[in-house]
Amino acid sequence: MTGTIDWTGKTGKMYRYWFGDIDSSFKADGGNYMFVREVSSGKWLPVYIGQADDLGNRLANHERWAEAIKAGATRVMTHTTPAGEQARLDEERDLIEYWHPPLNTHHRIGVK
Repeated sequence: MTGTIDWTGKTGKMYRYWFGDIDSSFKADGGNYMFVREVSSGKWLPVYIGQADDLGNRLANHERWAEAIKAGATRVMTHTTPAGEQARLDEERDLIEYWHPPLNTHHRIGVK
């Protein structure tokens, strides 16, 4: 599957993410990523959201893949963030606070 999804953060800001396969190679760009599961045809939910200064290196052998797969994740989605680490951290927090992925335990404010 190819394509994009625009994910909304708690602030209302939208972030465009691209689909990749679990065994895909990713560019060495800084960005954010999600491990996602399909809940119905064309409807996806994040099970884990993270950020990295090098997506290729971070996703190559991610320590949370096995947990994400057990939680139903079948795809990874990425979003390059050239504005730097603080922008990536802000995006990660914004999305986690809205979506409350089960494998993220930081940045939680209540339950959606």
